[in-house]
Amino acid sequence: MRFFFFILGAFGGTLYVIYHRKITEMIGLKIGWAEKYLGGGGTYTAHLLFGLAAIILGFLFGFGWIPLPF
Repeated sequence: MRFFFFILGAFGGTLYVIYHRKITEMIGLKIGWAEKYLGGGGTYTAHLLFGLAAIILGFLFGFGWIPLPF
């Protein structure tokens, strides 16, 4: 199960970071708090940060630094 979360987080997060601009434009929804606190273009930055968080969590789950709850 750890391997699945590692692949999902690392691979999915990497793709999300690479294509965050296209994903944001395709969704077409602005994130209000991101625009407020991260400045102009905050939605793009928030999507980039979500991708980086997915990569980090994938590595943490994959290598057992965060135990799986099940």
